[in-house]
Amino acid sequence: MDDTTPVRAGTAAWWLARTEKADDRPRRRRMLSLDLIADTALSVLDSEGADALTMRRLAHELRCSQASLYRHITSRDELVVVAMDRAVGQGLHAPPEGLGWRRTVEWQAHSFRDFLLAHPGLVAFIRGTERLGPSSLSGMEHSLGQFIAIGLSVREAYATASAFATFVVGSVQFNMGVDTANPDEQRLRRRLYEGLDPQRYPILVANAEELSRVGSREEFEFGLAALLDAIEARITPRRPGP
Repeated sequence: MDDTTPVRAGTAAWWLARTEKADDRPRRRRMLSLDLIADTALSVLDSEGADALTMRRLAHELRCSQASLYRHITSRDELVVVAMDRAVGQGLHAPPEGLGWRRTVEWQAHSFRDFLLAHPGLVAFIRGTERLGPSSLSGMEHSLGQFIAIGLSVREAYATASAFATFVVGSVQFNMGVDTANPDEQRLRRRLYEGLDPQRYPILVANAEELSRVGSREEFEFGLAALLDAIEARITPRRPGP
């Protein structure tokens, strides 16, 4: 990649360039900071949704010129990456002590899922590139130590941490906008399943009542348990055969 090739926001090259630029930047007091910009962006996103998150609107909320804003963030794509990393930092909390590794991971997964459910506007912007930001890297460092401590290799620990992050975010994205615990939604699902062609959908039709009551929370619990079981199987020494 030469110096003229555009660097996509959120990539390793982009984060490195920002770090090097920050190191070379004159040390002078600024009214704006990346944290303030990110927090304001998250506030707009929470209150008004994705369409309202523009550089012009952000400058208005910060009571600054767009030129001042562009000294810190050069595009909406960069704004999204920085804001999402800030959001990740807000959503990661230290678990209670003494839970054991499995219950600790369960607590963390539920905690981050609850955070995303409380801030649904974030989910559409979480694409993975923000995993290289400072907040995300701090979370990754913690997860690596956590999984290495129970016997996984470094590569396995990294893949495991990524798998959990993908699962939690994906579970929220998949069910966004649908309240599967709502009785009306369950009733309509049952009606939908029962009205299907039994030759083409025999299982859905025969089990319409039971399947209509399977909620997103139950789906999440099952998937989380399956991931934890797989990890436990990897770290449990195999018993010798008879």
